Amino acid sequence: MARIFINYRRQDSEGYAGRLYDHLLRHFDAEQVFMDVDSIPPGVDFVTFLDDAIAQCDVLLAVMGAQWEDVCESDGTRRLMLETDFVRVEIASALRQKKIVIPVLVGGGKMPSTANLPDDLKPLLRRNSFEVKHAQFAADVDRLADAIRRVASPKPLLTSAERAEKEAALKAIRLDLMNATDSPLYELRQAKRHFPVLGDGNPDASLLFISEAPGVNEAKEGRPFFGQAGAVLNEMLDSIGLHREDVYVTNFVLDYLGAKREPTRDEIAYYAPFVDRVLDVVRPTVIVAMGGTAARVLLTRFDQPEARDKISQIHGKLMPVEAPWGGALHIVPTYHPAAVLYSASWKAWLREDFQKLRMFV
Repeated sequence: MARIFINYRRQDSEGYAGRLYDHLLRHFDAEQVFMDVDSIPPGVDFVTFLDDAIAQCDVLLAVMGAQWEDVCESDGTRRLMLETDFVRVEIASALRQKKIVIPVLVGGGKMPSTANLPDDLKPLLRRNSFEVKHAQFAADVDRLADAIRRVASPKPLLTSAERAEKEAALKAIRLDLMNATDSPLYELRQAKRHFPVLGDGNPDASLLFISEAPGVNEAKEGRPFFGQAGAVLNEMLDSIGLHREDVYVTNFVLDYLGAKREPTRDEIAYYAPFVDRVLDVVRPTVIVAMGGTAARVLLTRFDQPEARDKISQIHGKLMPVEAPWGGALHIVPTYHPAAVLYSASWKAWLREDFQKLRMFV
């Protein structure tokens, strides 16, 4: 489900932007189209605030009228050259986050010249523009909506042969894990007559959920996330119209740790190649890290500065990264489902975080 951010300058194209918004609502739900960012709270870094708003969208429509690049302050300074200009900040953020950016030309607007753009907006010139003419506004917006659906579509459905190939690849990883006698947790697994817990779910899921390690009951069954924590996860998935079979669920450590403790660096490092193989098979568009440990491990792997932050500081934040297999990937840290069993407020935050995943459903 694509989420669309309409970027415009009031002095240049406010009327056109409003009309565009109204017509897009004929094609998309109201919760998918954003035209104005809610008021920014006092004292909040507005660049960070706008970055977060852009992160929650797939497509930015940069509406450009005839005066788009020429609107000036009272002293004659062009708005686009100001680092505090919201239009510039939003477009630059979308370009930096590798969002789909479509310049929408209205009212005689044209693509700007290189000389008239600050450096952080110059990549905009490499984006193909779309003209919406006054005389055929509705028809042009219909075509624009079709284009948005094409470029922001979710992963294409697999053929039966492709799905079988992915399932076979996961089965091979599971077999290798079963035979991993050099695992630091192999002797414990054998002594307890447990199973390794590779993961389960849709082998071509857009959403992959990952936690730190399986619990004892999960190791007895060889399946991740059932019991109370699994019930919470299922409830959250249901709130965004998904079921367990629609997503893939795994852990960074694929055997029971023997006690309620954090995994060691050596344990995480040992299972990393198995986890990487799973990720390469599933190739999700979003990885949801459940819990502080999982978030720290995942963000460290992708060299993200937020790896040092607490889960309470970064939960629900969409972080775009480059996928190892190519293309865009989002990381979303959130609370562990087991943790919210003890806090109503945490459960509310978890539910709120899950709502941000709707765009990828």
